[in-house]
Amino acid sequence: MTAPSLQILVVQGTIREGRSSIHPARYVTDSFRENGHNTELFDMRDYEIPLFRNRRDAVSDPHPDVDAFGQKVEAADALVIVAPEYNHSIPGTLKNLLDHLYPEYENTAFSYVTVSAGGFGGVRALSHLHDITLEFNAHPGPDLPVSNVRDAFGEDGTLIDETYEDRFEEFVEAVADYAEQFVPAAVDTPETGI
Repeated sequence: MTAPSLQILVVQGTIREGRSSIHPARYVTDSFRENGHNTELFDMRDYEIPLFRNRRDAVSDPHPDVDAFGQKVEAADALVIVAPEYNHSIPGTLKNLLDHLYPEYENTAFSYVTVSAGGFGGVRALSHLHDITLEFNAHPGPDLPVSNVRDAFGEDGTLIDETYEDRFEEFVEAVADYAEQFVPAAVDTPETGI
């Protein structure tokens, strides 16, 4: 039996110049697509996310880019956050983006690809992401720490550390398996004919 196609939203967690985390973000997005999932990469660089003043659900006219993000989250079966570790935590731009929403995350499966230039793969950022996810009444799931990201990916985004090929494949499968348990099952109705 083939697993159903999921709607996956991959969130690139930084807008920093020279960011290396964009490479694993693109790689994991492509990997989900190759496995038959509808996957979109939300790159904050393509949006103008304002500083947080109030949640999307608390204002009558949310900023268009915040609203766009909210709609993408609502449509997603799972979120995959790709984040570098900055100063033992996540980038401020990512926290700002995430704070604009709240009820939109409820009961959503979250997974994480954390990266670092050193050998720990962003594990302190991962710890903070788990805490944030739990506060959203969402479900923290599989993670993939990527250590020495500049050695793992070339400047053009090519995966050069072959040990990560299997890790990414296992991660994609684990995310799909994990997320499926939170996706509402199709209901047998006369209209759908299921």
